[in-house]
Amino acid sequence: MEQQIERSKVVVRWIVGVALFVGVAYLKDKGQLPLSWGTVLGLTGVLAVLNLTYWRILRTGAPRWLKYVTTATDLVLISILVFFTGGAASVFYFTYFIVLVSNSIRYGMGLAIYVATVFNLAYVAVLSWQPPGNDLTVEAVKILTFWGVALYAGYLAMRSQRQARILEGYEETIARLRAELAALKPQTK
Repeated sequence: MEQQIERSKVVVRWIVGVALFVGVAYLKDKGQLPLSWGTVLGLTGVLAVLNLTYWRILRTGAPRWLKYVTTATDLVLISILVFFTGGAASVFYFTYFIVLVSNSIRYGMGLAIYVATVFNLAYVAVLSWQPPGNDLTVEAVKILTFWGVALYAGYLAMRSQRQARILEGYEETIARLRAELAALKPQTK
């Protein structure tokens, strides 16, 4: 199950990577990003190498640590992109939410909190290297909002997982009752 989840993350990472590359290239072409092509291609290359490495690892299984490594590297790469495209004012800030929501839905509250924690560290690093100004209220609200979304997405995932377990229990009960009923029918004849 976890192997399939991580494989789907690899596919999504390719799609998001291509979309981000196109977005960066477009904004760069319009003169709205002071980013060198070397940086763009470097980040794209790192993403491709990591994704190919993850795919290779997933050919033989899904180690428990892989979801944490892939998530952390996704957040670090997004942070580097955010840093190079304007820091707190970057249009790519919202890309963090893709990682948050996709991991929360797949893995639940534990990974939602992990994503929010790594996001906190990475985004604060971006802000410390590229301070947004004197008033950090907007940045505090962005961070608190991220945590709010993380906790809510984690809660929804937990609730969905709990409902799935209940449904599975009902299905098992129905199957058991059908088997018992089938066993009783020959005795009544």
